[in-house]
Order: sequence, then C-alpha cells, then structure tokens
Amino acid sequence: MRLLFTFLASAVSLICLAGVGAEQAPVNLCTAASDGNYFAAGRDIASHASAKFLRVSVLETAGSMDNMRRLARGECGAAIVQSDAFLVHQGRDTPEPVEITRNRFLFAEFAHLVCRRDARLATTDDLLSRPERHRVMVGARDSGSALTWRAFTLLDGRYGKLQTERVGGEDALGGVLDGEAHCLFFVSGMGSVFARQVDQRGEELRILAISDDKLRSAQSGSVTPYETRRIPPGVYANLQKGGPDAGTETVGVSAMLVVSRAWTDRHPDGPSALLGAVTGAMPAISRRATARL
Repeated sequence: MRLLFTFLASAVSLICLAGVGAEQAPVNLCTAASDGNYFAAGRDIASHASAKFLRVSVLETAGSMDNMRRLARGECGAAIVQSDAFLVHQGRDTPEPVEITRNRFLFAEFAHLVCRRDARLATTDDLLSRPERHRVMVGARDSGSALTWRAFTLLDGRYGKLQTERVGGEDALGGVLDGEAHCLFFVSGMGSVFARQVDQRGEELRILAISDDKLRSAQSGSVTPYETRRIPPGVYANLQKGGPDAGTETVGVSAMLVVSRAWTDRHPDGPSALLGAVTGAMPAISRRATARL
C-alpha cells in the first residue's frame, strides 16, 4: 500500500510539473472579409482551441495576398489562404519572403471559366490557341479570382497572352452577356450563390474544361497549388448543357491553413495545438463549404 501511494504521489507530481511548463501560445489568424467562409472558418478554429495551450485572435483582412504580406511582416502567425497565394507572392520578387512550416487543407473551391457559346470554345486549349482573339474578365483587382489567374500566367505563359480585364462579379457577367468580353473567370465553391446566378442567366454561356497539365503538375514549395477536380453533370443546368456526360474537368483551388516559420520558432508547441483546433473545427467547416450542393 505504501509503495502504491508513493507511485501515485510521484505520478501526480509529474502531471503538475507538466502543467506548470505548459505555455499558452497566442496566434493572430489572418482570414478575409467577415462575411466570407475564410473568416467563418477562423472563428470555428478559434472556438476549438484549447484555452490551456492556445489563444487564437481571428483577424479580418483583405484576403489571401494581404495575408501573405502580413505573414511576412510577422503580424500573423497563421493564415487561411488560397493554395496558389504562396506561388504568386513569391513570384512577385517580393522583398518579404515567407517560410511556411505547416499547411492543412480546409475545403475546396473550383476554378470556373465561363464563355459565350458563340465563341465556339470547349476547353482551355481552344481558348489559348488564338489568345489575341479573346478577352477574359478575370476578377476584380486583389480578388481571389484575379490571384488565381495571375498564378495561371506564371505557370503557363499562354494565359498571359490573352486580353484580360480586372472585372469581377455582376459587372463581369453583364459584360460577357453584352458581348464586351468572350469569357469570365471566377473561383468559388461549387454551386455558390454567384455561380448559380451565372448559370440562371447563362443560357448562351457554357463552362469550359480546364485540363492544362502545367497547372495540374505545379509545385510551389511544400504546397501543391492545384488538384484536378470534376464538377459533376447537372450541377449547372445551363452552363453544362450539351457537355460531356462525365461532367466538367477543372482545377480545384484549396483553402488552406498555413503556419509561418517565425511563429513556430517562437512557439514550438503552437502548431500542434493549432492543428488540433483545426481537427475539431473540420466538421463545421466542411458542412459550410458544401451547404449549397
């Protein structure tokens, strides 16, 4: 009995010592606008953080590229960014490089390239074969869509030869319907509110397959910017009308949590606690990302 008591007392002492040594790591988590999925995912992550080991402050920002700059300046220890943000940030000859130590997939978004049917285009190969003939609305300046289009031009120079205009949303859709451009490009969840608006007004529009090998095989540091994904047939009644029975092949742009080297060096146990919070938040994040399907 005495031996058992001594063993239990020693065990309790070790646990107490471990508790004394535990550090609550503070982290600023950069997201995007407060009405979007990135900010909501950040709130989910913060709500699942262990108060003993981690304190998460969710920051509203201008989006992925703003987040990369904030990571470089040390304003954020972690951020939610598009999977191609690292590629574009490093490709701008920035004086503020960012080193990422961890990354974690959160949810998938889809590249949508929608063109007028009378342009007689079915795939990106058709579009890129005569770039001087086609104008594309690629998204508003500093938007996630414009970021992805910029990444496309870095990976495949043919995209850079197309005539483009930095217009997005309803303005881009109206411009294409009025004949001001042949195509509009946007990145969103499959079946998002805007994607369905395009589909509802798009009897004269079709969605093009994006099957460029240079995009699918790209690598940027420890991050793979794109994955081949398929929009199942029937998701878009008008845009996919007359398309292949297997659906529309495109590239997936992942929303990812990335953790900076600088924050990891200051808080070596922080990334594990943060990724644990992500694991707890994933059911809510996934439900929100697929809520409209």
